[in-house]
Amino acid sequence: MKNYDRIHARKPEGIENRHAFIVGGGIAGLSAAAFLAEDGYMPGRNITIYEQLPVVGGSMDGSGNAIDGYVSRGERELEPYMECLWYLFGMVPSLEEDGRTVLDETRECNKNLPIYAKKRLFENQFNGRDISSLGITKADIDNMMKMMSTPENEIEDVTIEQWYTKDFFKSNLWYYWSSMLAFQPYHSLIEMKRYTVRFMQHLDGVENLKGILRTKYDQYNSLIKPLHKWLEDKGVNFITDTTVDEIHVEINGEKKTVTYLGITKNCKCTHVPVSANDLVYFTNGSMTQNSSHGDNKKVAVMDRDLEYRGCFSVWEKLAKVSPVFGKPEKFISAPDKSHFISYTVTIKDYPKFFEYVEKRTTNVTGTAGAITLVDSAWFQSINMPPQPVFPDQPENVQVFWGYGLKGNEVGDYIKKPMKECTGEEILQELLYHLDYIDKYEEMLPHAKIITTMMPYITSQFMPRGLHDRPQIIPKGCTNLAFIGQFVELEGDVVFTVETSVRTAMIAVYRTLQLDKPIMPLFEANHDIRIIVACLKKMLGVETITKDELPAMNPLKLPKMIDQLLKGINSVPKMKDYYPEIDENAK
Repeated sequence: MKNYDRIHARKPEGIENRHAFIVGGGIAGLSAAAFLAEDGYMPGRNITIYEQLPVVGGSMDGSGNAIDGYVSRGERELEPYMECLWYLFGMVPSLEEDGRTVLDETRECNKNLPIYAKKRLFENQFNGRDISSLGITKADIDNMMKMMSTPENEIEDVTIEQWYTKDFFKSNLWYYWSSMLAFQPYHSLIEMKRYTVRFMQHLDGVENLKGILRTKYDQYNSLIKPLHKWLEDKGVNFITDTTVDEIHVEINGEKKTVTYLGITKNCKCTHVPVSANDLVYFTNGSMTQNSSHGDNKKVAVMDRDLEYRGCFSVWEKLAKVSPVFGKPEKFISAPDKSHFISYTVTIKDYPKFFEYVEKRTTNVTGTAGAITLVDSAWFQSINMPPQPVFPDQPENVQVFWGYGLKGNEVGDYIKKPMKECTGEEILQELLYHLDYIDKYEEMLPHAKIITTMMPYITSQFMPRGLHDRPQIIPKGCTNLAFIGQFVELEGDVVFTVETSVRTAMIAVYRTLQLDKPIMPLFEANHDIRIIVACLKKMLGVETITKDELPAMNPLKLPKMIDQLLKGINSVPKMKDYYPEIDENAK
């Protein structure tokens, strides 16, 4: 964003008399509250967040202790061009150092110990895989170029495996992407296309994760906790252990207006009235909905309850009211495909394991990001972050996190599917692939394993059409906006913290009609330096020579010129100087 656009909006008229009701206390809901209070001048006392769980943060959780074991359901990859995220946390004060922000703290820890994996892919009992090239064929390079130039309306409901050859799914590039992003061959090609365009800047360093960021501690303590404290200090109301069962919408012609929320707290159902002047921000889906935990001896059993699925159930009710609210069934109907299992391992008084992994990988702890066992039947990856991971973690305790994307598959050492395994069995399978199985009995007394089954963790990736997700402000809505991972966000991807924050920013700025620009997306695909770097990476060369250029058939020259001109003329114009005039108008 240009400094010229870093302005303060004028205070909306009558804002002190308006109220906001935020359904969902994850990062999207917290961000909406932050933008309402900070950029929209709404008094904190007028903002209420409803959260089903006892704590806020949604999927960005982190809890436990050194005795019973720590747990974090997931780990979100961050990067420097998540503009809305860093704008937000550039305002949030650090909990550890006066006068510093969370952004200051995060940037400093990444500068002091950057992620740069010397080895990321392993096979054959923890031997480094040959990563001298991306391993993609000419046919699939062509398929990728075609994918990037194909309009999204021509690939609705198309899967990745319908587009690429079988060889693509054995390539290093696929192993990199699928381990980082949790892509499966049966996921949406639209989402893969968006990721390819949105994060082109990372292709050149995909083998070492250069440019990927982390937080000082786990993301709950580093991001959610300080944001929560900041909002509390502003007077924002938090109502936890509460379910919102209904968002009642009255339709009058084209207009759709929320009139009340149906909530349940302490088994008591009540209606919260919503005036036409008030605003409702709805997180219409959670990737970690209906999660369940296991431990050393207990299996994390998949919760298949279809009657209550939190915000998904509320979304289903809204979808029956009007088609503008989307089609939730496209995302939440196949938990056997949309699930995966993660596990957090807490190790006490046993530094040997971390020392062993460092020696075998040559990666200093905290610098590797996710390392992946490509020949694991469960397609396991582990992340060994800098210690401590949790602020209260003792010096004699180490914590790492892992996951398996193929929970339906039978293991290589443990002969049953991952989804049927206890924490101890998952640890055995991991140690087998790490060539450390002979130390299992020695290590086990020092290890607490907490497993997590997440039925809908990749539901946002399921094949879809362009109208299956609602717009941030669906057509005709007068006081309702959708935020989070299950809304349509032109040009951006799902499964990132940035998406949650960006949808919240857009929702707030547009519902309040703020005269303040929305943070623009970073458009790597229009930077010639990044395009050239990607081209060299795909071709596996340091310098592009005439040998890499396509053979030119004189008879096809006119067609090639037409394609070139089409590409040149498809580059969008620079944005106007005052984008908020159109962006935030209703």
